Amino acid sequence: MPKVAYQGSVGAFSQLAAESRIAGARATGFADFDGVVRAVRSGKADLGLVPVWNSTIGEIETSRAALHSATDLEEVDRFEFPICLCLLALPGTAVRTIRSVESHPEALKQCVGFLATHRLTPKVADDTAESARRISLDRNYTRAAVASERAAEHHGLEVLYRDIADARDNRTAFVVIAPGAAR
Repeated sequence: MPKVAYQGSVGAFSQLAAESRIAGARATGFADFDGVVRAVRSGKADLGLVPVWNSTIGEIETSRAALHSATDLEEVDRFEFPICLCLLALPGTAVRTIRSVESHPEALKQCVGFLATHRLTPKVADDTAESARRISLDRNYTRAAVASERAAEHHGLEVLYRDIADARDNRTAFVVIAPGAAR
């Protein structure tokens, strides 16, 4: 069973993608894309999974920067994964009471139209699933998160809306990286 590093925490889209693509993956989350690269480089992970492109927003600059420095690693796979962004809140929350929505900046960029329509203020966070965890812990009914349905289940949140991305066929391209051959 390969150890796979991804950016995020339990319920992050990268975790879902890793588990769907890599048989028997033992996925471990890291705070950022540089952490994923370091994990593969150091042997803490056999593989790394990094998003590089999204059908709604295009290139994912922060991950590209991390991969640019990883000249000693090689890309061993590339695939697309459907992304179903959801608006998550504490059970019983009415959308009209929500004032701000937090998530990873790339996820927020994918649902600008939805947020504007509902007059929700976006707040940048490090991770989609971590945003869900914070909403669950803070117990603040004026806050919500944009994350996966799995993050909602894991943190006891309610899915208020599904498929809130501006593009109907929202998907992300991921690359799988591994230690490169000795040069």
